[in-house]
Amino acid sequence: MMNGNENLSDVLAEVYHALSASRRCHVIQLLSESEDGTLPVRDLAREIAAIEQGVPPERATGEPYRNVYNALSQTHLSTLSDAEIIIYDSNRQTVAAGPNLDIASLLIVLNQATYQTLRGDSLPEPVDFDSTSISD
Repeated sequence: MMNGNENLSDVLAEVYHALSASRRCHVIQLLSESEDGTLPVRDLAREIAAIEQGVPPERATGEPYRNVYNALSQTHLSTLSDAEIIIYDSNRQTVAAGPNLDIASLLIVLNQATYQTLRGDSLPEPVDFDSTSISD
């Protein structure tokens, strides 16, 4: 959320910076799709490793899983937290929706639709923002 010291362009710059890494976009997608808006970091890491490897989450183990988990813990989650997209509890190793999660989710959807349109791909289906499913 914007406070008295931030303007819209500052917030958007911070959110767009957070969107510059695919793993952070996956965190936003997975958190947006979660039932209660809170996920353990280990679940996020497993899901992202599965996406990157093209395997079911139960097969996303070993070194690829550890690499994603470490990258999330050491870099990506703090960047998303700084942009107020998530609330990261490093003690409990959980991630919850932050005040800018909906903005970030919407920007991902809009950017994907714009990219597809400019490439000449068929237009995406209309988005139901109550149950947005974002895929990379």
